[in-house]
Amino acid sequence: MKKVIAIVLMAALLFSLTGCSLFMKTVEVTCTCPGCLAAAGKQDQASDVEYKKLETSAKSGVDCSKLPADKSSIVKLYTDVANATKAANEQTVDIIAEGAKIQVGAIIVDETGKELAPSLMPTANKLIDQFSPKPEEYTCAFSGGTDANGNKTGDGDVRTPKNTLPAWEQDYMCEIADDMVKDAQAEELSDGYWKITIVLNDAQCEMTDPKVTPDTPHAHCMGTVQAKDLLTDFGGNGTIYYADLTYKDSAIVAVIDPVSGYLVQLHTSLFIYGDAKMDVKLMSIGNVTASLEKTTFINTYNWTKIA
Repeated sequence: MKKVIAIVLMAALLFSLTGCSLFMKTVEVTCTCPGCLAAAGKQDQASDVEYKKLETSAKSGVDCSKLPADKSSIVKLYTDVANATKAANEQTVDIIAEGAKIQVGAIIVDETGKELAPSLMPTANKLIDQFSPKPEEYTCAFSGGTDANGNKTGDGDVRTPKNTLPAWEQDYMCEIADDMVKDAQAEELSDGYWKITIVLNDAQCEMTDPKVTPDTPHAHCMGTVQAKDLLTDFGGNGTIYYADLTYKDSAIVAVIDPVSGYLVQLHTSLFIYGDAKMDVKLMSIGNVTASLEKTTFINTYNWTKIA
């Protein structure tokens, strides 16, 4: 029994994703798989997270004279508006970060090839919830490149648009090409804002080196799982050394103010599946493989002022 408890505990640590740049608050959001997006087409919000009217007299310079209709034009419009928004010198944005809502399908002890008993899986999921990063909600008032509200990243750095807004640690918010996109739709909302929905192509992401996060379309437009956050050592008791992940049906849903050419809301949904392996040194358990069912990594950004 002690060995089983140790396996469950280490599996919980395995998927806690300690160190992710943003930790998120749990909110009710609209599912962003293609089927759900189509069903939700009549809704006037990008997600179930409400937005406020954007206060701004500034203009981004992006041409929003006509609502785009084809995929290429929609992707270009969103890219231009998103990048102009990230580059704005003065902006106030409310951030709701949910982190990783983790679902483990099976835990296998490699030595025996047997799964953890189904009766123990609820306990495993409870432990995973306990060890996962807590949700976080905060407001950044970026002025001259730094947050006047004093919010810090998980590494203790002062928040800037570059390390807070997607794509993390990049000067751009979005850099995607047409061939990275499965579907793109645009519509005008009842309040005059435009809603853009972009579903990205599925992508496989194999991690073997904590210093190297494989490139995917998702990393060019949203917060994603970093290799250094997953491939790690837990106090000498275990080492995660491999992860084979798939990002599937992930999407960007954005509300744009066509008058100013800036974002009002951005909602990004990363859906993760796959397997991860670790060597559990505790009690000489050895190698363990855990499979991920639908795990979500969701961020929502609501702008209230841009100057």
